[in-house]
Amino acid sequence: LDNTYADRASRASILALAKRRGVAVRAVWLDATIEDAQYNAVERLVRKHGSLVSPAETKKLSRKDPNTFGPSVLFRYRKVFEEPTAAEGFSAVERVRFVRAAQPAGYTHKALLLDYDGTLRRTKSGAKYPLTPDDVEVLPGRTAVLRRHLAEGYKLFGVSNQSAVSKGELTEEAARACFARTNALLGVDIEVSFCPHEPAPINCWCRKPMPGMAVDLIERHRLDRAQVTMVGDMTTDKTFSSRAGIRFVHEGDFFKA
Repeated sequence: LDNTYADRASRASILALAKRRGVAVRAVWLDATIEDAQYNAVERLVRKHGSLVSPAETKKLSRKDPNTFGPSVLFRYRKVFEEPTAAEGFSAVERVRFVRAAQPAGYTHKALLLDYDGTLRRTKSGAKYPLTPDDVEVLPGRTAVLRRHLAEGYKLFGVSNQSAVSKGELTEEAARACFARTNALLGVDIEVSFCPHEPAPINCWCRKPMPGMAVDLIERHRLDRAQVTMVGDMTTDKTFSSRAGIRFVHEGDFFKA
């Protein structure tokens, strides 16, 4: 049985047929948390297609590739899933816990993943996030700490939710201009990834707390998960880090004077 047989009802006819034929059916239940499954789904997608893809492109690709799908597929599966038991007619049920394999050779680089709003910058206007480069103001003490990590061999990456784009308050071009202005004020070069999609329901892998941006960077830049630290200020940043299997440090502790 494969993972399309999520509940007892879907398995019943197959087990009934086996019983009539006198065939024993053993279940091997490959048990992974939804967080591990999310990481695995994104890792397969990035390794196959080279990067994250948009929700529309994911939907298009899924028509020919059953291993390409959005986050809702896993949430839906978890909702309907029923554990296999001997009472259904299985001769045995073996539960195998998922254990993540070591990264391939060559994944050696260390990195910082950095949230932007509330972690690296604030706005002069007092708004939650900047809509124009002129409204960007960097938080104190950031440049020295970031330059020290650069000198120690860390790569710097920005990971940001920018749902204002989906709301029509901000264009993707304006968001990039605000990131560029932030980097210029910091005096450091940070490669930025950001999610422009709607905040709810989450239908993309790139919106934190989904692990998409982290997995994408880990794969494309051959980062060593054990040497990657996420710096942020939100619960979503912490959850994002947990799902990606990387260390999290709150910005107040990381940039502490």
